Amino acid sequence: MLTCARPECTVAETGRCLLNNDPASCPERTGSVGQTPSLTDISEIATPPLDKPVERPRFPHSLAFSAEELRCLTGGHYHFLVGILGAPKAGKTALLVSLYLLAANGKLEGHQIADSQTLMGIDDISRGTRRWNQGQVPEEMTTHTELADERTAGFLHLRLKRLHDGKMLDLLLPDLPGEWSDSLIDHKRIDRLSFLKSADVLWLTIDGADLVKSRQQVLHRTQLLFQRVKAFLGSQTPKVIVVVSHLDRGEPEERSVKVLKDEAMRHGLDLIIINVASFSDEHTIAPGTGLLDLLKATFEIGASSQAHFWPDSEPPSAGRYISRFRADLRNPR
Repeated sequence: MLTCARPECTVAETGRCLLNNDPASCPERTGSVGQTPSLTDISEIATPPLDKPVERPRFPHSLAFSAEELRCLTGGHYHFLVGILGAPKAGKTALLVSLYLLAANGKLEGHQIADSQTLMGIDDISRGTRRWNQGQVPEEMTTHTELADERTAGFLHLRLKRLHDGKMLDLLLPDLPGEWSDSLIDHKRIDRLSFLKSADVLWLTIDGADLVKSRQQVLHRTQLLFQRVKAFLGSQTPKVIVVVSHLDRGEPEERSVKVLKDEAMRHGLDLIIINVASFSDEHTIAPGTGLLDLLKATFEIGASSQAHFWPDSEPPSAGRYISRFRADLRNPR
């Protein structure tokens, strides 16, 4: 090892001469010239740090995803984005809670719950169903939706496994206050609803009980909602499912259904009407009735709305073309 007669010299540690001489020819050196250790050399022979301890699995902490956070979630595979609109107390949150409880208890026929990246958020909105007073059913199974940020929507995620083919189906469900739909109808406010342009399907919820008590008013505001949605989304409007809640209190009248269908047709909307009972006060109607039909219609709509990347087309009967990307298989050349 190279050393120096001067005690203040650090040539042995740094390889640099205190007198700025060449360490190999410095007259003050006392050791032999060899490989001088350096910080790099020391780091190469140092013991590597310990591996990070394996952490126990944890539930996702997110209550709801923002629109920006959805980009990371949806980058890997396809997600079905549902737009949910409707007046306050029309049953929007009850739909989400009932769907989650059916899946979690294995009562969603043909489907099995697989995962949720917003488990805490879904659990939070479903707590009302577990807070009963000495066995008495509460007047409202869910609380009124309030968002932390009144400017952006929050999205809940639910992954289901379809049992007959094993396919994973991811749902993104916004839990929006009914006031947002009122603002869309009354003031044409659309700044918070831009995500609807990416929706695979729209659920427009109607309180079935209100439809019986205040038929004209409910129909009028639903017709206005059709108009606002069509004016906002235009040709991007997906298929619309009108979800009539509170089936346990009676089905909507046929004349009301006809009014909705006629109004949808007038605006060129592709419409389906499904009656549901997210919860039920009648023994003859099971809680969750209609949700399986709603789920199937949602996934069928999402699959059918996806355009083919390169759709097949019939070859033209006449014409002259410089090049062809595909040959006509019936008349190979």
